Order: sequence, then structure tokens, then C-alpha cells
Amino acid sequence: MMQVETAKQLLNSSWDTETQQVHGGQTWRALGDKFVEDFSVTTNAFGAPIKAVEAAKRALETSIHHYPPADCAEATKELAKFMQWDSQRLLLGNGASDFIDLFMRCGTKGPFRPGPYIASYMEYYRAAKAAGREILSSFESPEVSGVTVIIRPNSPTGDFMTLEHLETILKSSKYGLVVIDESFMPFKGPEWRKESALELIDTYPGRLVVIHSWTKLWSCPGIRLGSVASSHDWIKEAKRLQIPWSCNTVAQEFLIAACSDDEYMHQTWKTLPEWKRQQENIIQELGWKYNTHSPLWVPWVFVDCGSASIAEQAAAVALSVGCPVRHCASFGCPHYIRMGVREPKYQQILYKAWKNHFDGHGNKP
Repeated sequence: MMQVETAKQLLNSSWDTETQQVHGGQTWRALGDKFVEDFSVTTNAFGAPIKAVEAAKRALETSIHHYPPADCAEATKELAKFMQWDSQRLLLGNGASDFIDLFMRCGTKGPFRPGPYIASYMEYYRAAKAAGREILSSFESPEVSGVTVIIRPNSPTGDFMTLEHLETILKSSKYGLVVIDESFMPFKGPEWRKESALELIDTYPGRLVVIHSWTKLWSCPGIRLGSVASSHDWIKEAKRLQIPWSCNTVAQEFLIAACSDDEYMHQTWKTLPEWKRQQENIIQELGWKYNTHSPLWVPWVFVDCGSASIAEQAAAVALSVGCPVRHCASFGCPHYIRMGVREPKYQQILYKAWKNHFDGHGNKP
């Protein structure tokens, strides 16, 4: 079994931890030919759509010597259709991170207020700090904030805020500009759009921004692909500040093809919730606890291992069998791990390794 300290070193080896935020998705490379499957990330378990990958290959072969379309016109049009949204109020970029950073810089002046959860995506904290914003200690802080961020469903916990709850926040000026990260919302099913915060933009045009990372749904983090939807004024301001050529040719062609792959979407909606149910059952058998407030369509499991020591051991064992998970110490939750939903045959590799380790060491969770 890989030692806990070795596992920690592998996790942090790709990052300058003094200046950067640690993420999942890096340890697979260090595992070399021992890598089996990556549970440390929350991308779609089916991998990238084949049709979109083929489109990206063609773009690389035919267009690498040309500049990308600066306005991303065709890609924006196709994504707008997929989102059932106005293409004139939609902007593409270099992953969600492009807009996370941008709106922390251009959003309403004042502190950053994180969402009402025990942990949330730390990139928002990094961006707020880089933009010189004070970070409020909790969502309940009485201070007026410049930017409030709600991730729905929330990463890493998987909690999901209803539209009704979200609207109560938007009705109060205390929260400033409300940035909603809906990177995982399309996993919900064919009717996801009806429960999207996009429904509220016309009601609160100056207060609401909706960000998506399309690298999760279509499992393409290697090419970076994100978008922001908002009012005309906020999109114009984002365009003014965005670095030119933020969405490359390969990403644009991938997106155009992915948006029309209905078969891939139906496979995602039909299969992943059942795989998650099986993954939750494994967690229960090990004596750990998963977040029961996280809906089945959310493509990961947030697991309370009971102690930091057990969570560290679980992460180390997972690495030793080529299936890295995300130890949530960097989220401020050292006794938790997060597992992306993966195919049951890979779940069994982890289950057997964990059961053997904890049974054999007399250190049952």
C-alpha cells in the first residue's frame, strides 16, 4: 500500500501550493502504467463524446495554422440552442476558470461571500484573493457583499439549492452580484433547463451571472471549455475584459459536435444515477457515510470517512491500486473524500482494496 505521505506528495507535486489552488485530476499522470481510473475528478464517466473528439481531430489537422474564429459565432450559436438561451447574452471562454477569475475582478465592489455549505470549490477563493477582495467568514455574515457565489449542485458536497431558495437571495441587495455556477446542472436530465438559474436572469438582469464548465458534462478538461450567461450589460463588460482568443479552434469544433449528440446525453441521464447508487451502497458497506442530501444525478459522492486518518489512508490505498480519489483536506474537510461516479467494475477495485486494507489493519471505519 502506498504510504500516506507519498500520496500527499503526489497530490501536491503539480502545484505551487503557495500561489495556486490544488485540484484533482493530476495524480493519474504520476501513476504511469499503474493508472486504472480517475475517481478524483467529476467529469462524465463515459468520457468525451466520440463524435466531438473526431471533430476536434479534424480541426487540429485542418485549422491549427489559422487563428480561431474570434467571435466563436458558430460554437456560441450551437451552445445557445443546447442551453435554450439567447446567443447574444452568452460568451465562451477558456473553461469556467476564465469567468471565475474575470467576475471576481469586474463584479460589484465589496467582499466575496461563499455559499452556505461546509465546503465549496476553492478556485473562487483563489480568484477573490487575487482580485483583492475580502472573504467573508460565512454565508450568514451580516455584511453586504460585492459578489456571492452559489454552486448548484455544490462542489464538493453535492448539495443542491432550489430555485425558490435562490430567488430569496436575489431579492436581497445584501448579496451583491450573485454568480451561480451550474457546471453540473445539465446532468440532471432532459428537463434540466426548467430548473436552471437561467430562468431568473431576465427578472434580475443586473444581479445574476450563470457560469458553466462544459469540460465536466462532456469530459474534455484537456481542451478547456466554459461559458457565461447574463444580461447584455454584463456580457459586454466580460467581453471588454476577456483575453482575446480565449476559446481555441479545437475547443470550438468539439463543442459544436457535442451539442448535437443526443445519444450521449440520454446515455448519461439514464446510466449515471444508477452507477452512483451502487457507489453509495459500497460506501455504506464500508461503514462510511455519504451526503444523503446530494441527488442521484450529481456525478460524484461526498464521503465522510469518520476521521482524517482514515480519509488519508483511503486516498493512499486508492492511489496504490491506480484509482485516485480526492482527499478533501484542501477544502478544509480532512475527514472527507470525494469520488467521481465511475463504472461499477472500477468501483469494485476500490471496494476490494479498501476492504482488504481496513479489515487487515484492524482499523475499520
